[in-house]
Amino acid sequence: METISSKPKHKTWLITTSLVMALAVLIPFLVHLRPPHNGIPMGAYFLPMFYMPFIAMVWFQWRVALPVAMIAPLLNFLVTGNPQWGFLAVLTLELLFFTGFAFLLLSNSIMKWIAAPLSYLGAKAVSSFTLLFVPLMPNEPLDFFMNSVYYAVPGLLVLTLINLILLRHAAPPWKSTKEE
Repeated sequence: METISSKPKHKTWLITTSLVMALAVLIPFLVHLRPPHNGIPMGAYFLPMFYMPFIAMVWFQWRVALPVAMIAPLLNFLVTGNPQWGFLAVLTLELLFFTGFAFLLLSNSIMKWIAAPLSYLGAKAVSSFTLLFVPLMPNEPLDFFMNSVYYAVPGLLVLTLINLILLRHAAPPWKSTKEE
């Protein structure tokens, strides 16, 4: 039974998730405006699809991060045509595992400082392993993993920077800083 007091939370969640989702589509779109480098899309270098699920996990927890991770790749595909159709399922799987790994790592006082890059590597390992059994991509799974990580070094650095800034300096402005 839904009470009156639960409706504002639902409305707040819906608005928050929608705004984060819009940014999760806009940021990759802006990154992909740059032409590919050596035939590789800028998204493979900078990993923009992973920014907002991680930010959502830090600021809003899994209730916002998980829907963003699940739906943003499809919305991005419908709006921009990226990622390519064959990679859409792989990217969605990666974002779901990325969000799950980030949830776990952020609860560890030491690992939380590198949760974003480790979550990406873990998600990429899971998707590469999955390709052994469900060949959604023409690449060999090990080649897919190695090439993805090689090209993603700038994006891993960006994720690390986002991770450190969020944990050290950027508490959401709507949360009180007097909690100490």
